Amino acid sequence: MAGRALEALLQGVGYETRLIEDPPEGDPEECLDGVRLLLLAPTLSAESRETLLAEMGGTLESRDIPVLTLSTGLKGALAVGRAFIPWPCRIEDLTRKIEATLLPIPRVGSA
Repeated sequence: MAGRALEALLQGVGYETRLIEDPPEGDPEECLDGVRLLLLAPTLSAESRETLLAEMGGTLESRDIPVLTLSTGLKGALAVGRAFIPWPCRIEDLTRKIEATLLPIPRVGSA
């Protein structure tokens, strides 16, 4: 339920979202077609989150897909070792963090 609400909120501010509630069956490549960012909802258990990331890890890295984690607690967020957003938060704060994550990273030596 919370995942669907978050999906609707993000769609309401102009994002094309796709909710993945369980680790995908089969090839994770197919699940990530067109994905620019993976946002992990706070409703996903730590075990499910780790399973999902383990299954998609190589694909995420090869496609340079960043991962943001919504976390209800600082301790849990720090344990994840990835970029996190405290949850709950205002949709404006969430979109600001998403946009900052999606900004192209300047390459060393490029003009």
